[in-house]
Amino acid sequence: MFHINNIEYSELLIFSILINAIMYVFLYKQKSYQSHSTVLFQWLILSTILVGFLEAFAWTIAVPDHASLRPLHYLSNVLFFSFNTLPAAFGLRYLDYMISFSEEKNKKKFFLYLAPVYLGIAFVICNLFFDGFLFRIDSANIYHRGIAAYIENGLTFLFVAVIVLTFFRNKQMITGRITQSILILTMLPITGVALQMLFYGLSLSIPAYTLAIFISFLLMERNELLKDPLTLLNSRIQMENRLQYKLKSQEPFTAIMIDVNDFKKINDIYGHSVGDTVLKDVSRILLSSANFEDFVCRFGGDEFFVILESADEIGHSYIKRIDQILSEYSYNRPYRTSLSYGIVYIDHSASYHVDDLVRLTDQLMYQDKMSRRHSVSELNN
Repeated sequence: MFHINNIEYSELLIFSILINAIMYVFLYKQKSYQSHSTVLFQWLILSTILVGFLEAFAWTIAVPDHASLRPLHYLSNVLFFSFNTLPAAFGLRYLDYMISFSEEKNKKKFFLYLAPVYLGIAFVICNLFFDGFLFRIDSANIYHRGIAAYIENGLTFLFVAVIVLTFFRNKQMITGRITQSILILTMLPITGVALQMLFYGLSLSIPAYTLAIFISFLLMERNELLKDPLTLLNSRIQMENRLQYKLKSQEPFTAIMIDVNDFKKINDIYGHSVGDTVLKDVSRILLSSANFEDFVCRFGGDEFFVILESADEIGHSYIKRIDQILSEYSYNRPYRTSLSYGIVYIDHSASYHVDDLVRLTDQLMYQDKMSRRHSVSELNN
């Protein structure tokens, strides 16, 4: 065991708290754009700020030979050890949602992810009866770490490892960015905590969490903020980047331009609030009808763009599925919602640029719209 006594540790903690606070305020200012994942990410930030504050406060009042500060010093460590694994719980909850996208299941699993917190609170209670089991503050106001501190962190490491392994049972739901976030949000904090346990007096767990959160923000949440604020679908900028990547990768896929028929009429007759509801409902239907790895974006106005990740021509079966859902959706509503489509299957037998592909799908979508209008006109006659 080593002791480091020549560094102002609280300064690093305060710096970490400020970085987290800046990220939280930035995300809070974007609240009109927030998805559920962003809300969970904010809770991860807040939990890290709380634990960082408790640790910094404990260091601040850990003044040797000041017995008057001993009760406050003891209380600050009680709170710290009770909640120091809270960021791990919120980190697991965030990662779980990014994989499952199920708010209900995520909420239920959170009680499981709080297991390290329950353990910490249990150890704190034991320490009240067996002073020094977890920590001890002697008569000179000097802190001493107990064996339970190592046990708690060891069991937390094991718990996190088991949960992460269960995440990878759903490999098909884990993309490259999510894999990176899983590794960053687990390995960096574990490394920081391990170093803190090895070098007595070194505070690296909260700075490690802060670094992990910041990198995850760049990987995941910055992308979330680019999403369309009304529908929470991907934006046109993201779509163009995705298309550029797909065209370079030489992997087959299906591109579909989609437009809501007679949307202006719905807006004019029933109002813009109803029009917004239609756009959100269509977005939900397009997203739910696609696979997890597929890409759905709001192209602009009442137009959408979908990229289906498949080596087969599945565009028409996707459209059929959507039309069937929309038929049920329009039942008992005063307006009918239908879509027009422009489909292109890309097997790379022909070369396209992003603009060329968008223009082609738009033209095919317009032809489909005219064909549908002609069909409706013939039925009315």
